[in-house]
Amino acid sequence: MKDKEPLSEGATNILRSFTRHALTLFGLVSWVMLFANDYDIPPAFTWLVWGTVVWWFGDRSYFKIKARKQ
Repeated sequence: MKDKEPLSEGATNILRSFTRHALTLFGLVSWVMLFANDYDIPPAFTWLVWGTVVWWFGDRSYFKIKARKQ
């Protein structure tokens, strides 16, 4: 039987689940708006935004696959 996680870890996971979505969406929308309006987008911002998107979906997919195997 699994031990219960402390309250602080539960609160941290809840906060992380909200901020990850918000920051990823904000970065992606900002990048798309800059791209659509023909602004010169710095490569560092492009790597940051797309890296965040790939990390978020990669992390999520990894844990889903890992949970299926158990």
